[in-house]
Amino acid sequence: MAPVAQAQDSRFIAQADPSELRPLAQDTSILNVQAGQKLMKEASEASGAKNYALAVKKLQEARQVFNQLSNFHQDLVGSFSGLDIRISNAQRTRALQAAQLRDEATYQLAIAHRANNQPELAVPLLVQVLRSQSPTRDMGKQAYAQLLEIGFVDLPYPSPKEGEPAPTVTIGPGAGVLSLAGGDQMMADAGNAVTAGNYSLAQTKLKEARQAFNQLSNFYQDLANVFSGIDTPIADSTRQKALKTAQNRDEATYQLALVHRAQNQPELAVPLLVQIVRSQQPTRDLGRKAYAQLVELGFADTPYPRTTQSASGR
Repeated sequence: MAPVAQAQDSRFIAQADPSELRPLAQDTSILNVQAGQKLMKEASEASGAKNYALAVKKLQEARQVFNQLSNFHQDLVGSFSGLDIRISNAQRTRALQAAQLRDEATYQLAIAHRANNQPELAVPLLVQVLRSQSPTRDMGKQAYAQLLEIGFVDLPYPSPKEGEPAPTVTIGPGAGVLSLAGGDQMMADAGNAVTAGNYSLAQTKLKEARQAFNQLSNFYQDLANVFSGIDTPIADSTRQKALKTAQNRDEATYQLALVHRAQNQPELAVPLLVQIVRSQQPTRDLGRKAYAQLVELGFADTPYPRTTQSASGR
């Protein structure tokens, strides 16, 4: 039956209008470079009219189109690698072109979020651009400059050489909830909620703080990796920020586990405490405290560090 169906399909294609055999090359298609560029133009017009909600929508659509195109062309590169170098190279060129346009749409989307006073939405996009473009290319430099303006980073790029005066830079107020100050405020709100006996609100605030600190740690680590071997002061600074925010994340996780214990929900506390021990190691204060909680809950039997008497009784 399959060959018959294939023959019918072939006859249908043979009788079709030749102009309809390449539909993705037509203006009506939404999966081509022209469609993405049209969306970006519409976004630019919306931004000019200060209709940032529409601009964001159009840029998100354009970014998705370009990202899909880049991924599909890259898949074809892999399929034809070692079989037909001409096709492989042509698809690689298209993949790179679409990736460049995707990054441009991502950068413009970050700018639109900033214009709409949403820096916490701009930061992840700017980090993505830097990761894709690297700081040595124009768009990467522009993305880092935006992070500096927002206040997400505090060192200019490139860093001044030894003996050179440091340039004067204006550092922004930060990225709202996606900042150390924002996370600290959530922690303070959680503490106030616990004092008032409002454990439900405390849970909500601690979960939000934990998520914010985790995102911050990941973004700063991404920046540290991006600048490694390119700008040591920035790489070191962002790596320290990654460690600091990871520590804050673990502290928020520990407090969340304690709230679950206070609500008689030990089954929710255990996974959080294990995460802390894994992240902090039992040799650090927070790791020891987390393990002690597991012993109190009965999830672990042997205290740490073990006393001389308990160790001799092995």
